[in-house]
Amino acid sequence: MALDLKHQTAAQFVARFRERYRNAEREECAKMAAWLYDKYQAGDITATQIRNAFNLNTTAKWDTFRNKILALRDQYVAIQNAKGE
Repeated sequence: MALDLKHQTAAQFVARFRERYRNAEREECAKMAAWLYDKYQAGDITATQIRNAFNLNTTAKWDTFRNKILALRDQYVAIQNAKGE
């Protein structure tokens, strides 16, 4: 589902998302990481918007952040799909 923003730009939204992500813990952090990565993959949010909001001004910082987000997303999805015996 594409972002349907009426009162802010995508860049403004990502900046606000960054502030909430900065203070997120545990499940909320993983859930937000999954959402962000999925929106990035879908093309709703660009790498440039994410890099600007998160101050990822070098390729190394971007790669580290992207790998962290992907790992959190994968862990979150695994937990959501977990079932008991």
